[in-house]
Amino acid sequence: MIRHYRTFIEQGRSCRPNDEYREPTDPEWTEFRDHFQLRKVALGTCDRPYGTPCQHEHACVRCPMLRLDLQQVPRLLQIESNTRERLEEAHGMQWLGEVAALEESLHHISRKKQQADRLRQQTELGESGSTALG
Repeated sequence: MIRHYRTFIEQGRSCRPNDEYREPTDPEWTEFRDHFQLRKVALGTCDRPYGTPCQHEHACVRCPMLRLDLQQVPRLLQIESNTRERLEEAHGMQWLGEVAALEESLHHISRKKQQADRLRQQTELGESGSTALG
């Protein structure tokens, strides 16, 4: 299996231009290293691949690439509360586009809260899959 995998990798590399396998320059290494600092956001860390743009325009609560930091769940709850207040105002003012956008945000916030619950459960479970002793 390993031999087949290595053959597959070598065949793929043979189809790529050789300059893709050169040593990176110092500025390229610096850019690569520094981009990880830019992935730290208020709710956690952005896990989108290096060199890819943010398609959600930095609306991280809507992005599936956000790796939520459990320490930031209170911030997520504040965002949810604020969004609900804004939704109430939007309904009152009949800003239907805003209503739709805020409802969509609340849907994503709900999913992030579910993600937090799963992460918390995983943290509480040991390698064996049983509940860790406290």
